Amino acid sequence: IAHELELFGPNFELPKEDDSEILSEKVEGMSVDATPKAGANFKAKKTKVAAKSGGAKYQFQIMQAQGISNEEIAKFADTQYWLEYYPPIAMADLNSLGCKIDWRRAFLTTEHNPYYDSFARWQFQRLLDMDKIKFGERLTVWSAKDAQPCMDHDRQSGEGVGPQEYTGIKLEVLQWSEQGSQIASAISDLAGKRIFLVAATLRPETMYGQTNCFVGTKLEYGFFMSNNADEVYVVSERAARNMAFQKLSPENGKVVKLGTISGQAIVGSKVNAPLSEYKDGVYVLPMDNVLATKGTGVVTSVPSDSPDDYAALRDLKKKPDYYDIDPKWVEAFNPIAVLSTEAYGEMSAPTLCEKLKINSQKDRVQLAEAKEAAYKEGFYNGVMSIGDFKGLPVQVAKQMVRAQLIERNEAVAYAEPEGLVMSRSGDECVIALCNQWYIDYGEEAWKALTKKCLAQMNTHGDDTRAQFEAKLDWLHQWACARSFGLGSKVPWDESLVIESLSDSTIYMSYYTIAHLLHRSLDGSEIGPLGITTDDMDYSAWDYVLLGKDLPSGHSKAAELAELRRSYLYWYPLDIRSSGKDLIQNHLTFFMYVHTAMFPEREWPRGVRVN
Repeated sequence: IAHELELFGPNFELPKEDDSEILSEKVEGMSVDATPKAGANFKAKKTKVAAKSGGAKYQFQIMQAQGISNEEIAKFADTQYWLEYYPPIAMADLNSLGCKIDWRRAFLTTEHNPYYDSFARWQFQRLLDMDKIKFGERLTVWSAKDAQPCMDHDRQSGEGVGPQEYTGIKLEVLQWSEQGSQIASAISDLAGKRIFLVAATLRPETMYGQTNCFVGTKLEYGFFMSNNADEVYVVSERAARNMAFQKLSPENGKVVKLGTISGQAIVGSKVNAPLSEYKDGVYVLPMDNVLATKGTGVVTSVPSDSPDDYAALRDLKKKPDYYDIDPKWVEAFNPIAVLSTEAYGEMSAPTLCEKLKINSQKDRVQLAEAKEAAYKEGFYNGVMSIGDFKGLPVQVAKQMVRAQLIERNEAVAYAEPEGLVMSRSGDECVIALCNQWYIDYGEEAWKALTKKCLAQMNTHGDDTRAQFEAKLDWLHQWACARSFGLGSKVPWDESLVIESLSDSTIYMSYYTIAHLLHRSLDGSEIGPLGITTDDMDYSAWDYVLLGKDLPSGHSKAAELAELRRSYLYWYPLDIRSSGKDLIQNHLTFFMYVHTAMFPEREWPRGVRVN
């Protein structure tokens, strides 16, 4: 709102062209670029944000649609106003529905309620004391605009998306194509530099079988300075932006672009493929299906184990003139046996392409099926047939090959979001490697306790239980602090704020005593026992919620005993009712932190999602 006030003034007056653009977008349920023909079936495809905004482009329009005046909307530039405005409306609506709610137990979270703030800080301090919160360098989804991690509830889209880790294979250019040479030689900053096409792969163990690499002929690539002053990387702009936040550029967070080159101009160049049996180099070839939105835009080719690569290479060999390539770039390059599997032998890609009758790289449906089968069989049942790790299972060799490539400076560790993530600030997020505080979800002993908690819980349906089990199997370290926003301060570093999904993991326990602590949502009105926020120090919370001994002579011992009695009367909770989209974060965190903080008899008994 503050930004939109700067752009449009207090009356939120849009420029004429912007107005017409919005009108064109507000045709109910339709996208801008596709109007269904009369009589055709049509299904609206709305994101969560689009569904909530009703087609409005700006935040002020969403609020105008709720009947809020421009004068009132301007007040929302102050964060505090959100907390004052909406809770009474929500309460009034629920009362109008006839809901039976004990509003004495309602409260605001964050530092705007000093009682809850004390509770959240105590919880965090105890998790740190138990070594559940740690500090270290890790990959996280990052908003460059906000200069902080962008966790699930900070996102406009992409909730649940995390980092996808690749191995970036460094394919050094040995000889440019004629067109590529003209472009590269015209960029003075490239003089004396080693230039690498960097291909992102999930299968570093198969690099022994590289026969070529692919680029998209219609894609644009850049020459980007790396963290090594002598090396330049050729990748897509999007990949370079991710790399800049992973210590792969000269300065963290800054992309240094020296020039551009089209994919078509790179075709025909010769590159060195690390580990490949073709020691004299392989050629860069065109491919129909190279995506600009995934990986680096450069795809290394292993036709023995990748059905996509095999189909593309076979097409190029059959029709070199059609694809406008020199036959010598492909004719001497044949698949190399890299790993063996019981199901498909040493040539899983050719075997599957024949089995599924895949005739060309345009057979996308069959290729997707073949890819899944080849990758699954190779990873779980494959044994290396070549190289330093010959005879080892692929599951063991994968990380060993990756480490070897990185150690030899023939590859880099590279990561990007698994899918598109947009922050609420309108920023396309990247993956950053940074030092940060994180909750160590996924640690084996803690995970085992949490699985025990789930096994004892009533989930009111097998589908919900299955979703929890899947999440527990892959959830790991979660960034739990950020530089600004609503929240409570991190107790040991008050320059940071506790992330919004991390301060609410056990607030169900707070319901049991909220009505005794304060009479107002924000805690400004002291409750019936006369307990002040100063009384609720860490030792008081330890006593009330954990049953630890209270220091002798505490001025509010009798009143705190009443809180303890109320907590024990209500806990454990019988049911936690929440949205199913929160299984992947809040509800799983809720189980984890309960098992860390409370004895087993006080673990949650049930969850029902809607």
